Amino acid sequence: MSHHGKTSTPKHEDAGLVRIRAQFVEWFGDAEAERRATAIATLPRVEWRGRTLYTIRCLGDFGHGPHDMHVPASLLWSLINVHHFFCPYHR
Repeated sequence: MSHHGKTSTPKHEDAGLVRIRAQFVEWFGDAEAERRATAIATLPRVEWRGRTLYTIRCLGDFGHGPHDMHVPASLLWSLINVHHFFCPYHR
């Protein structure tokens, strides 16, 4: 069975990252954007299918408990806090 879902290309990911980062700066200012950029830069990275993903920890305390997730940078710019994260399963 083949998969016919939409996949994002690096070009789309780059454009999305530019938009969400600009929105972050608009809402929170340059100083907070610098803090967020520093927080993102300190996260571990993995390469997956030619994409750089960042490893964050889901703090869920049931099921499989706390676990690592690999997410794109655009998600990290849209989170409230990159160090206090719950995946959709644990929310």
